[in-house]
This record gives sequence, C-alpha cells and structure tokens, in this order.
Amino acid sequence: MKFDLNGCLKQINDIGFVDLSGLIEINDIKEIVNEIERPFQATHVNGRRGYIKMGNQRFLANTLSWGRKILDIYTNPFIVELCEAYSQSEVHLSNYRIYQTLPSKNFKMWWHVDNKTDVFDYEKEIFIPEIISADKGLIIIMYLVDVKEGGVQLVKGSHKWSRKHEGKESFDDLEVNFGEDIVTFNNKPKGTLIAYDYATIHRAEPYQGGNTRMSLFGQYSPSWMPTGEPIILHSRDLAGLTEKQMQVLSFGRNSTTENWPIAQPVEALQKHDIDNILNSIPKRKLIKQLLRKTK
Repeated sequence: MKFDLNGCLKQINDIGFVDLSGLIEINDIKEIVNEIERPFQATHVNGRRGYIKMGNQRFLANTLSWGRKILDIYTNPFIVELCEAYSQSEVHLSNYRIYQTLPSKNFKMWWHVDNKTDVFDYEKEIFIPEIISADKGLIIIMYLVDVKEGGVQLVKGSHKWSRKHEGKESFDDLEVNFGEDIVTFNNKPKGTLIAYDYATIHRAEPYQGGNTRMSLFGQYSPSWMPTGEPIILHSRDLAGLTEKQMQVLSFGRNSTTENWPIAQPVEALQKHDIDNILNSIPKRKLIKQLLRKTK
C-alpha cells in the first residue's frame, strides 16, 4: 500500500500520529512470527538465546538478529523518509524491541512520553531517564498478532503541549484532563502500524484477560541525539545493506546505553531451572539453608 508523505506529515503535525497499516506485507509478518517462535519459548540466560522476562512482559533478545525481514522493516524506505521529514534531520534507530505482553491484574502501564534518553547506570544497575524537550522524532508500533484488547492508546494532540512540562515523563496525574482525547487501537489485525511523535502521551491499555499481545517497537531519533542502544546484527544480513540502512543502524557509531530492558536475574529462572538448582544442592545443605531462612 502506498502512502502520501505530505498527508502523513500533516496528520502527525495535527494530531500526533498516523495509521500506516498495510505498509508491511502480511506474509512478511507471518514469516517473522515463525522465525521468533522458538526464542520466545525460553529465557535468555547463560548462553541460551531467548527472551528477557520483566514482569508480565517478554522482550526478544538480540531482536535484529532473528531475520533479515525484521531489519528491513526497521529500515523501510518510507518509514525512514517519514521520520527524516518530520525530524528535519537524518535519523537513527535509537531504541528497538519485539515484545510480548501477557494479561495481568498487577501491572498497569503509566501514561508517558518518550522524548528522552535512558542511560544505564552500571553502579545502580538501573536506566536513568532524562527528558529532552527539544527532541523531535517518531516511534513506530506494529502489531504482530491480532489485538482485541490491551492495545496502544494515544492522547490526540498531546504532542503540542506535553513538551511544555519540562522534565516530566509520567502524565498519570493529568489523565482527568485528557480523557476525552484518548484514541485506543483495539480490535485491530496483525499488521496494524502506527507512527507517532514520541512526545505524544501514550501507553498500552491495561487488560486483565485475553490473548498475549506481540508487537514491534522502534524509535527514530534525529542525528544530534545520542546513538542509543547497541545494534546487534547477524553477519548473514550485512550483505547488500544500503548507505541509508547503515546510517539508520548507526554503523560506525558507539552506542550510548544498553539494550532495554535489563531485568533482575531471578526473573530469568524457569521452573525447570529452579528444579535443576535444587537438585544440584546436597539435601543436607539445602535443609540447613531453609531452616536458617525460617529463623
């Protein structure tokens, strides 16, 4: 499907986002889903490639390495042209991930903006966000499965005023003021693709039941912004990259943070991992440890 660049730019400028559904072929999406089915079966730990678990979400480790079609989506010519026209600058992929979200009664994403950097603090072992009001770019989110509920929510027009709240990342406290402007992308098929100004206030709709969501996320920053996350590619996919693709993938630039997220190690343990740990500890020593914990 073809899209009009000027029409898309006008819509983003007016309301903060544009629907690009149909830009990516459904067969390409199906191929990607098949390629990443196996790594989403096990956590990424101690040499075993898989996903990073954090709460009710699973993030595919080494996202770009699982197939050339993933890389080609992130460097899609129209997406890049749109991002550069909107930012009025060459852009690079500063944050990216493919992730699954499971229904949860305990987790509710906050209303937030993403015109920021997230630099990893190695001493505190946390990401430190810094809001940058002048940062202007786009994020894409594409559904890799049909989404009935728990979809992306955007606050129409909020990109025009959120930057005035300097240093503010979370907007939960203002929800009462923008409730009527919330646009929710539920009951949408795989391939639904939204591009939005990352100063647009947004979140994923909280949901407690239903199917697991799976989405592709990418953030495109102007050239004057820090590089962002490391770009990890498979050597299979290096042949034939264009100069523009290499630019978007930050060839020759040092990363300025780590790949998000970095979860607590205990979250990587699956049931069989715990069983193996327990079986490896002599029973007498295990009993002593348990007794010590109960005192």
